Amino acid sequence: MKRAAIIMGVIGVVVASLMSVRLLAELDFNPTAPVKFATLSPEQNAYAEKLLGREVVVAPRAGHDGKFFFSQAMDPFLLEPDVHAIYLDRPTYRAQRMAYPTLASLGGLLPPSATVWGLIVVNVVAMGVGTLFTALVALRMGLSQWYGLAFLLNPGMIVTLNIDGAGIVALAAMMAAVYYTMKDELVAASVALTVACLARETMLIAAVGLGFYVLYTRRRVAWGFAVPAIAVAGWWFYVRYRLGGMTGQDILALELPFVGFTQAFQRWLETPGSAVNLLMGVVLALMSVMVLIRTIKTPTALGSAVAGFALLAIVMSGPVWLNYFDSARALAPVLTAYLLIVPAQARAGRSAADAKVDSVEVS
Repeated sequence: MKRAAIIMGVIGVVVASLMSVRLLAELDFNPTAPVKFATLSPEQNAYAEKLLGREVVVAPRAGHDGKFFFSQAMDPFLLEPDVHAIYLDRPTYRAQRMAYPTLASLGGLLPPSATVWGLIVVNVVAMGVGTLFTALVALRMGLSQWYGLAFLLNPGMIVTLNIDGAGIVALAAMMAAVYYTMKDELVAASVALTVACLARETMLIAAVGLGFYVLYTRRRVAWGFAVPAIAVAGWWFYVRYRLGGMTGQDILALELPFVGFTQAFQRWLETPGSAVNLLMGVVLALMSVMVLIRTIKTPTALGSAVAGFALLAIVMSGPVWLNYFDSARALAPVLTAYLLIVPAQARAGRSAADAKVDSVEVS
């Protein structure tokens, strides 16, 4: 593993640590700050305060994902669903994303006071790992290791760090899978994809994309890439067995093609103060189109892994597009990939042009 990429990984950990310290410092270093417990969930707040033996930081209205991952981390294998899973708004949907809370609590072995810190530490380390593997991918694409910053400075990753979300672990594992696929180390790629998919089931999109890439470029089937799907399916059945009647209603944030973006665009134009949401939405939409076009024209491992996410942008619902807070997280793989694919292909184009000129001069 190249020293330059390792240095980028260290930079990732340091910068992510500083981001977390900045957030914690504003709230007396209370580790519940990024969990985002909510004013609308007083029962869950009381549950957390009882476990932690301290007052929790409460966010406005419904809070965010971290409060659910905290409950999952207390019982990652759903051994006591009536004690912990009752605080999940959509139990089956939440519980299927098990990798992050399981890592944060070391499989439920850590006490609550350590687990709440574990949610922060895992994401800080994952930021470093993601930056490291993005740098390695960049180097294999002929770019500088500094392109690893495409992971670290991805707005979707920064937002996720501040809400104890699972997206950092998922994207870091996906970038590792892309790197190992480029090296033709498909067993390692399959393991990384399994972690990614158990962190966020939508990473199955990347598994399918990389599988097609191997089939197209190497004329063989990557049977190991079926393992993530098997793992997700197995965990899906286990979750439903353990939760019984607590399944709730899973909600798909999808719409007919282009309808969601059109609805959001109209809202951006009508709502004062929506400039950031409008800018992020338009940029992400354009990046998605460019990634699709470039991947179809010149297939790469990275492009193949995220092409499905670019297609997902077409059918994302209006509410997901509406706020950059959500759209940046949903399309985070596209943003990081775009920042590598475009300069890599431009560099390859210049090299090909230079080679052609040299050939003409020699002749």
